[in-house]
Amino acid sequence: MTASTQVDTLVPYTPLSKAPFRLNTLIPRNLAFETEQALNQLVKHYGSIDHWVRDQLRYPNEAALHAALAAEQIDSLALYLHQFGRGQGIIIADQTGIGKGRQAAAVIRHAIYQGYLPIFFTRKPDLFTDIYRDLSAIGMSSIKPFLLNTDREAAIKDQEGMTRFSPLSAKAQQELLLDYEEVPIYSAESIAWHKARKIPLPKPEEQASIRIATVINRLPSDYNCIFSTYSQIQAAHFSKRDFLKSIIRKGVEGSQQQPKVVLILDESHMAGGIDSIVGKWMREQLPYTKAACFLSATFAKYPESMPLYATRTALADAQQSEDWLMNNFSE
Repeated sequence: MTASTQVDTLVPYTPLSKAPFRLNTLIPRNLAFETEQALNQLVKHYGSIDHWVRDQLRYPNEAALHAALAAEQIDSLALYLHQFGRGQGIIIADQTGIGKGRQAAAVIRHAIYQGYLPIFFTRKPDLFTDIYRDLSAIGMSSIKPFLLNTDREAAIKDQEGMTRFSPLSAKAQQELLLDYEEVPIYSAESIAWHKARKIPLPKPEEQASIRIATVINRLPSDYNCIFSTYSQIQAAHFSKRDFLKSIIRKGVEGSQQQPKVVLILDESHMAGGIDSIVGKWMREQLPYTKAACFLSATFAKYPESMPLYATRTALADAQQSEDWLMNNFSE
């Protein structure tokens, strides 16, 4: 991109938030007016952007909010919070350096304080430490994450390099997530279990019963959020997928025991494959969530990603098919 082209296509962004720290960002010229218009609508509806976001994120005052987040980030979160109220979400597509991590942390904070269960997905397990540090930076020190990954890289360390949260061993995690029941081999439970896993039924004369493992359908009370990589959906033990699916689908609005889920998808383009295991699984679960936040600087790089976003953003209002979305967002 030439300098003249950049000047033509990008303009300075002026936040509505009065936070003193600004990132001095640019915005595409063809989005500037619509973004300003959307934020002005929020001001008409909720009043001060800063006051409303402070209230929703449970900061004691605006000074605490401004110490945690830049003006541009507060504007972005205001848009997310509005969509959250509609049961949807937004795509945060900021480039590197704008602080998507702090915005994701703020979404997690909001979910916990409002009585929802945040599930945070990202690319690599060592990024759990990054989101933990972002949570600490915005004043959210009371998190108790359940780490779905069991490898050593999932350990969460603080700024001093001290381990704050360690993943369970694979065996310990299985014991926590699974309940077991002995049932006859030709029972409805056994038939459904074998069919779901495409395993042929044994002959009853060879095996009279089977010990079936079923996943628990709620997060143990020791935790208030879940951290996972996309690989846990792609290739991990079936119990992990089933566990997440169960707590997402059985979430109840207002329940403390089984709260509705908010999905936070970091590097969300990784979950957008139309035929991938991860993409299909995410599109199937998203309609059962309270809301979602997608974060990716390259969210629209592939048209195959667009059906993912249409499940939980304003794209759903278009009421178009997956094929239409992919064809109309392709180059």
